[in-house]
Amino acid sequence: MRRLRPNLIPPLEHGERAIYWLVAVLLMLGAVVYLGFTVAQVFETYRTGDYTEGTIELLNGSLLTLMLAQVVYTTLNFLETGHIQIEPVLVVGIIAAVRRILVIAALLSTHAEENLALFRQAMTELGYMGAITLALAIAVFLIRYRKKEVS
Repeated sequence: MRRLRPNLIPPLEHGERAIYWLVAVLLMLGAVVYLGFTVAQVFETYRTGDYTEGTIELLNGSLLTLMLAQVVYTTLNFLETGHIQIEPVLVVGIIAAVRRILVIAALLSTHAEENLALFRQAMTELGYMGAITLALAIAVFLIRYRKKEVS
């Protein structure tokens, strides 16, 4: 069994790299398709005259596309270096939290008067998203500070 193990490692490593490449390509294709879908949907919404809803859709779709692109970047970076870097992953988390904050704020601006319970729930979620964003930003700052300190 010990003789077989070293012989299995290179094919498994190639398989792992192939999976990462496939995931990166699929994510990039998904990002491009989703961005196209978002643009088409936004134009359709603008055509009907609902500019607020169209802008919310544009914001939501654009930020989701940026998140997908950042995951692709992280995957490609792993393929080049062989190491997962945490900073791009944290950036995806920040983009996700900010995306949700902006979408909630936009929805509140149009639907806040309708339901007090919905307003309270949205405000609670905004508080959580703000705390998450702050924590992730501090983590990015600490990582960058540590890199400067080491260099």
